[in-house]
Amino acid sequence: MGNVYCSRHGAPMTTLDNGTLFIKAIQLQETAEHVSRLSIRCTLIGEQHYNVGGNDLLVSPEKFLVVNQGQRYKTAFQSCGGESEMLMVGFKPGFAESLLHALATPDDKLLDDPVATSHQPVLFFERTYPSDRVIAGCMAKLRSLMDKDVADRSNADLDGIYTALLTRLLQLHRMIINDMRQIKAMRTSTRVELYKRLWQARDFMDAHAADKLTLDDIALVACLSVHHFKRAFKDLFKTSPHRYLVEQRIEKSKQLLRRGLYRVDEVCVRSGFENASS
Repeated sequence: MGNVYCSRHGAPMTTLDNGTLFIKAIQLQETAEHVSRLSIRCTLIGEQHYNVGGNDLLVSPEKFLVVNQGQRYKTAFQSCGGESEMLMVGFKPGFAESLLHALATPDDKLLDDPVATSHQPVLFFERTYPSDRVIAGCMAKLRSLMDKDVADRSNADLDGIYTALLTRLLQLHRMIINDMRQIKAMRTSTRVELYKRLWQARDFMDAHAADKLTLDDIALVACLSVHHFKRAFKDLFKTSPHRYLVEQRIEKSKQLLRRGLYRVDEVCVRSGFENASS
């Protein structure tokens, strides 16, 4: 719906407007690497694995992923009964910069130079974000349009939906500054780098919660020593890496048990627990 960019074929990224991609399938397995434009990616049903810039992430109905323009990625999913559904919204180059300029510039300056825009590229933290009312509402509107015919879609205010999505992303980006204050480092650049690495490790834990992970494995993903990683992780997330991983496995177990598709011993394996008693 609209313009969907694929780096492997089609028109250049810079020539395309905003667009939405909807996939409904039992399985998606891509071995080729793509180049993304600025995009929001979510699943409405099922889970989707991504490798973004070499980092593993898992997207579910409870959280969405942001990928910056020019970033390389791979993706795949395997449904656990029934078809999975995913949505991707791709923004045209410069859309985020022009929106930020309009939101941050006083009205008198906008009147003086209505065509001016920011030349500073907008870069988001490439991580998973908890789904909220605004993001989920916009995605639900886009999903409902996929069931309508072309005429009904053409009457929809797609620009309003895309603007609302990106405005919310910019708000979330500003809120991250407060989160980074939890990290005990003097320099802003150090806090930013630590924040990126800690979220990289957390997303890795989410994506590999069913695997046998050690603290050494996770700290290596963050490119930190084990003790530095444990201390910084607790500063930011208010829990230890071990406790966080256990909680993720418990949540995964709950979801699988609710679906009723697997025996308890199968749920244990799929959730990362060693046996039913654990």
